[in-house]
Amino acid sequence: MKPILYLSVAALLLAGSALAQTPSPTNLGRHPYPQIGKDGRVTFQVNAPDATSLTVNLGKDYPMTRDAKGVWTATTDPQVEGFHYYSLKAGGLSFNDPSVHSYFGMGRWASAVEVPGAPDADFYTPHQGVPQGAVRAVRYHSQVCGQWRQMYVYTPAGYEQNPSRRYPVLYLQHGGGEDETGWIYQGFADVILDNLVAEGKAEPMIIVMVSGVAQKADGSGDGFEQMVTEEVIPLVDKRFRTIADRDHRAVAGLSWGAKQAYDLGLGYRNLFSWVGGFSGIIVIGEFRVRPAGYEDPEKFAAAYNGVFKDPEWFNEHYHLVFIANGEAEGSHLKGMSEILKERGIDNVFYQSPRTAHEWLTWRRCLKEFAQRLFK
Repeated sequence: MKPILYLSVAALLLAGSALAQTPSPTNLGRHPYPQIGKDGRVTFQVNAPDATSLTVNLGKDYPMTRDAKGVWTATTDPQVEGFHYYSLKAGGLSFNDPSVHSYFGMGRWASAVEVPGAPDADFYTPHQGVPQGAVRAVRYHSQVCGQWRQMYVYTPAGYEQNPSRRYPVLYLQHGGGEDETGWIYQGFADVILDNLVAEGKAEPMIIVMVSGVAQKADGSGDGFEQMVTEEVIPLVDKRFRTIADRDHRAVAGLSWGAKQAYDLGLGYRNLFSWVGGFSGIIVIGEFRVRPAGYEDPEKFAAAYNGVFKDPEWFNEHYHLVFIANGEAEGSHLKGMSEILKERGIDNVFYQSPRTAHEWLTWRRCLKEFAQRLFK
């Protein structure tokens, strides 16, 4: 899998949004199905004359019907704009649609459709004339995990042409069931930053994306934080032209990656001063509608080695705490933001309109977060 393949898929987004019935931009080659209707319904077609039954799962199961030639068809309910994983199912087995690109999600390589029509799709669509950054796959050996691993590193447009310029760094984490490829192939992080920088809305920055699955070599537990703080950050600072201090280092993530971002950003105050969580919580005690740990002053003050103990100190030393989710995800994170403010901890809350726990939510979160960084 190479980044250049993704770019050709993303470039179809604007063209697809203008048609009444169009193939999904995620389709392989010229495969006509899946097709997206102007009302957001997705129609699937699979040629499987020997199958006795087929189902497509996109949020829920849709039984497929067979014609005389063995072609199976199903049409879904209207889908919200954006990126959606799906699977074909037969005999209790879920498998990929051979007509579309595969993306690592749901804990495996999965099929997906991109439903066009988002009113703000321009910000994650490639445009001719916009200077493009580069995405590198960097292989490295982790002593913590006892294995060779891979990270993706985005460098902004002009990085190669300005050898004396140094850049701030955003460490950006994927969600559960995904990996370091997610923010490029599903999230379009490189396109989002290219567009924002070209418009003067974001500072040029390096983005580092690593897999959040990091078991220690001796099997003793999760080695993610140790791997990032002791191996990944020093390697990035050595290999790339970074500004290697906490004032120029940010961390963010989505869902499970949001928790990892909070654990890194709040737990390692010597390394980070910009922290963002998309669709994920800052865990203090037991989380409910109003998180129990937030209501206990002692637990709150003790969290993350006392980082919240002195709100005045916190607000002076942390440039940004950014909390965001999709409107359809509910009010938990808005409540978390409000409780932090009640406790004197400054933060910014953002909500993506209409969307749920999905990639359009997180693309919008990154857009809003990136515009606030390093300023």
